Amino acid sequence: MNDDFKYIAAIAEHRSISKAAHAMHISQPALSQRLKRLETKLGIELFERTTASIRPTAAGEIVVRYARRAVAAENSMRREVYSMLNHQRRRLRIGISMARANALLAQPIIEFYESFHNCTVELRQVATLEQLHELFLRSEIDFALFTPIAPDPEFYDLEVLCRERLVVVASANLDAPQLQQSSHGSISIRQLEGIPFVLPTCGIYFDPIISHLIDGTRTQLDIVMRDCEAELALSLVEDGLGVCIVPSTYIVGRSSLQAFELSDVDAGNVLRYIRRHDVPCPIEEERFMNIVRSWLDDQSRI
Repeated sequence: MNDDFKYIAAIAEHRSISKAAHAMHISQPALSQRLKRLETKLGIELFERTTASIRPTAAGEIVVRYARRAVAAENSMRREVYSMLNHQRRRLRIGISMARANALLAQPIIEFYESFHNCTVELRQVATLEQLHELFLRSEIDFALFTPIAPDPEFYDLEVLCRERLVVVASANLDAPQLQQSSHGSISIRQLEGIPFVLPTCGIYFDPIISHLIDGTRTQLDIVMRDCEAELALSLVEDGLGVCIVPSTYIVGRSSLQAFELSDVDAGNVLRYIRRHDVPCPIEEERFMNIVRSWLDDQSRI
């Protein structure tokens, strides 16, 4: 396929030649020259420059629309050829943080496999909006389960799957008077003083909130471990080592744990299902997401 389509789509996506060049692994001068040659060939200006960014002209909008379709068609063709060469085995590529994958995807993947034996689920780590854009632009993911920032709805379909909040997590068998005295399943950060505390990383949105909460209240926590992966923190807590603070989606389906809302924090999030709206949704993805929605709904009732 003519690479010009990919470059046009990338420039429109990033609204910046330098950012598009970085995403496409090409130098900025080379990309600028390709754009100028294409504009000369077509006899039209595709993008208008502003002080902050660039955007498609009226004629450019038409070219961008067809460029995206061409890129999507090529990607679909490559996937189909790949499947044919690999004995018809399909792939479902999901962008997600590993902490949420550990909590959210195990049971849905088991159920999905019962329906689609010839489809391999592949996970791609995504932690920032920039990573999300690049993975979609390079067609390395089919969809994402992402929080907290919503990408531009001009390019993506967005669906809120569930709400997310910070919770204090402990083993269901942990004997701690502070937890037993909590009011209506809610607890303050100061009530955690004297309990062994594990402090994992919780992402770019929640980490500053947790740090500000601890520092702002001058709470003296007995921190046993910090800056570890959430899965390790939850394993330690599950084995009876004190408590930790994590987003609520990290503990979905873990019946051995008890959770308490943090009364000091109003901040919350939503987990979104995100996909490019210019790419057809395959039946495997539809089935997988129906399973995820149903499973999340069941967990919310427990």
